[in-house]
Amino acid sequence: MAAAQLTRTCLAFALLFALALTSRPGAGVADPASDYKRAVETSFAQWLEGLWPEAEAAGVSRATFDKQLKGLKLDWSLPQLTPPDPAYPGGPALPASMKPKPKPQAEFGVPQNYFKASSLNALAGSGRAKYRQLAPTLKAIEEQYGVPASIVLAIWGRETGFGRAALPYDAVTAIASQAFMGRRADEFRPQLIGALQIIELGHATRQMMKSSWAGAMGHVQFLPGDFEEHAVDFDGDGRRDIWASVPDALASAGNALRSQGWDGNQPWAYEVTLPKNFDCTLQGPDQSLPIKEWIDLGVRRVNGREFPQDRLGDWTFLVLPAGMKGPAFLATTNFSVLKLYNNSDVYAIFVGHVADMIAYNTPVQFVGTWQPVERFTRDRILKFQEVLVSQGHDVGKVDGLVGFKTRQTIGKEEKARGLPLTCYPSHALINQVLK
Repeated sequence: MAAAQLTRTCLAFALLFALALTSRPGAGVADPASDYKRAVETSFAQWLEGLWPEAEAAGVSRATFDKQLKGLKLDWSLPQLTPPDPAYPGGPALPASMKPKPKPQAEFGVPQNYFKASSLNALAGSGRAKYRQLAPTLKAIEEQYGVPASIVLAIWGRETGFGRAALPYDAVTAIASQAFMGRRADEFRPQLIGALQIIELGHATRQMMKSSWAGAMGHVQFLPGDFEEHAVDFDGDGRRDIWASVPDALASAGNALRSQGWDGNQPWAYEVTLPKNFDCTLQGPDQSLPIKEWIDLGVRRVNGREFPQDRLGDWTFLVLPAGMKGPAFLATTNFSVLKLYNNSDVYAIFVGHVADMIAYNTPVQFVGTWQPVERFTRDRILKFQEVLVSQGHDVGKVDGLVGFKTRQTIGKEEKARGLPLTCYPSHALINQVLK
């Protein structure tokens, strides 16, 4: 017994000595990144355990909680992570080599790049083929939820290429990683509890829950919260299956849009032309007007078409995703509903436009031209927004993205500084604001 105890003691000292060598300043085998990751993983494990009261209150059993989260490791490959610095109070600092490198998202890049004719035509063509293949199901979905089949198809095509897109991530790991150290951690925390609920209730197995890097799952890319609120069993097999059942997935998308206010009597938007020297700061949902008042301001529907006489009283708002350097749209309530699916102007325009191409069998037909715009990093726009806010402007969410309130403010600053009125970022304006 004494010999065994001595052996264990010697081994313990040897391990401590080895650890000291590898962590010594200047030691050849030291690896700051590995040391830092180990410290963060320890903090992550403690954070996960702290979720138990919340999970228990949501009806998750201890067995499910432990099976899905015990020993879970962070996925360090995900974009939009903001690792803590230091790893924990008094712990290792974030090595310079591990500074986060954000992954670009098409919805928030140069607008014209989002609307390549080849992509639009390919999705519209596939959408028309899917309509012919699934016509009875799609007609039933349209009848029950009041959302055009073309809109549902356009969402399916945009989200997963009609189910062909690879979803390489494990949803639980992706959501947990984002909830612990993502840019929008507070938004992902309840989604992690929701993912555990899906497993607890037997809607899907962990293996089925493949997702995008942000944890969106299935044919139509639902987060767990979306699943709980909107997923339906449309094929009647007793399960709400957005992963393998196309009818369930498409009906769930239709139900989500209907539940969030889709109006079956309106289009998603009208493309319009603006009169010369139009004030582009009039854009945005906070400046809605009835269509007849936009007409009084000189706004016209493209191609000489008239607005429907029975819709002239509809409240609409102007959308200029590229400021005066791109097409203009009068958006209806349905445009705002599409943005609840993905909070991006260009996403809503893309889905609405592809839906029109599917429904009317037309090629790409934007009348307005997507002109080249200047490029900026998200950090640069973020700093620009911070300075504007410090000067008393309302830019909406300070997130490095050029939303409608930021575009409004840009227009106001362009006017004040005697710059050409575009309502879109330029180096000339940003350099003046940040100097």
